[in-house]
Amino acid sequence: MQKISTVIFTLFIFLIAGRPASAQLKKIHFSTTSIAVTELQFRIAQMKGFYREEGLDLETILIRGSVGMQALIGGSVDYASAAGSIIAAGVRGAPVKLVLIVNSKPQFDLVGQRDIKSVEQLKGKVVGISSRGGAVDLLTQLILTKHGLTPNKDVTSIVIGTPEELATALRAGVIAACLLSPPRQLILYREGFSKLAYSGDYLTSYPSGGVGATDEKIRTNPAEVLAFVRASVKGLQYYSQHRTEAIDIISKYLGVKDLSLAGEVYDLHLSRLGGLSYLDDAWMRGAIDFTKKSLAVTKEIPPSQVFDFSFVEKALGRRKN
Repeated sequence: MQKISTVIFTLFIFLIAGRPASAQLKKIHFSTTSIAVTELQFRIAQMKGFYREEGLDLETILIRGSVGMQALIGGSVDYASAAGSIIAAGVRGAPVKLVLIVNSKPQFDLVGQRDIKSVEQLKGKVVGISSRGGAVDLLTQLILTKHGLTPNKDVTSIVIGTPEELATALRAGVIAACLLSPPRQLILYREGFSKLAYSGDYLTSYPSGGVGATDEKIRTNPAEVLAFVRASVKGLQYYSQHRTEAIDIISKYLGVKDLSLAGEVYDLHLSRLGGLSYLDDAWMRGAIDFTKKSLAVTKEIPPSQVFDFSFVEKALGRRKN
């Protein structure tokens, strides 16, 4: 009897030792700007256990772009997905870097009221943005300028908030137009709202969705940064290669119950990912130059001040050290 008990106890010890305990996982706080298609690869990576495989216990927190930047720099979160705000902060000299980009081309369409058929018709009207200095604000200004309108003079911009709040404000007639990413602009088109512009036709070198980290995080814990980037890349690759499952996740995660619409969202998003073009120096300089103009910055900003894609290259096996 004693021998049997000893064997059972020994087996129990082996089982406990061989099972990955949650205490071994490192808690990571990651801020995302919205529930949107640009955040899906992070969701998939979490659902598929890619972060846990890297030893990370991910907690995602929904924080608006500019506030998310404050949380990142202040250490309240470990990583942030507000790519536009991170580039702007880096150009200003803040100690942050963009370490991964999901979409190297913008995903946003400028959606207008039903009776507005061109960007020029926005003169004297109000457009909505999510935050000052973020991607939505900067891209909206660019589109208006390209059509001969002066932002905050010919057209007034007001901070509304999340994409959900922007879509609600558009439906309510509070604003005349706003930038929206899939699936929201596709839903609004079905309701009769107007497509005024695709932001990617005005700027190809600008991201929608990514991962930013502080210089301190990169310096003191590069292994964690690599683990986070590697898991996120796996999520993006899985998303790109599994259309049926991705459409199902879009339907559930984004609340798109119409599977035909979810398929449209997936196909549109995939067509605008842009691949790895962001690893090119020309892409990085293009994104920096656009941000400099928007922020009225004139001094030269090297890409190394804003971007660190060495972790992506390592995750893809392009760099050994």
